[in-house]
Amino acid sequence: MQLLYEFQHMKKSLIILFVSLFISLAGSAQVKRFQDLTGRWAIAGQDAGAYLEVIDSSNIYLNYMGEKKKIISYSMDLSKSPSWFDFTVPDSIGVLHIKSLVQVFGDNTMKWQLFLDEERTPHFTATRGELMYLKKVSAGVAAPIAKTQ
Repeated sequence: MQLLYEFQHMKKSLIILFVSLFISLAGSAQVKRFQDLTGRWAIAGQDAGAYLEVIDSSNIYLNYMGEKKKIISYSMDLSKSPSWFDFTVPDSIGVLHIKSLVQVFGDNTMKWQLFLDEERTPHFTATRGELMYLKKVSAGVAAPIAKTQ
């Protein structure tokens, strides 16, 4: 009887150990490094010239409708899944404060959801914000532009 009790106790301990190990591995696999974001990311399936370009932590650009604008400040929380990426970009009437969610899949696919004038959701959603997929079109570091708007 004692042997059966010890076996059941050991079985429960092993299950708890494996579940804990699985959770910690799954959580750490979702954390991305800033370096995973470097490169030029274009909207998948569109040839509109819109892209996000991450050169380094000081040089991040957003190109939309032919205008390349430097992100003037940002905060990023890569410990969340999806990661939070909030930034400020100049606009013709001042500055825009944008909240977003970002998740990188493999080396060349990014899921990005922008929230303009609304609160960010904790996870991707089809009911709020603007959801898009981006493909990495260039991994190299481009020279910064001479004039930012």
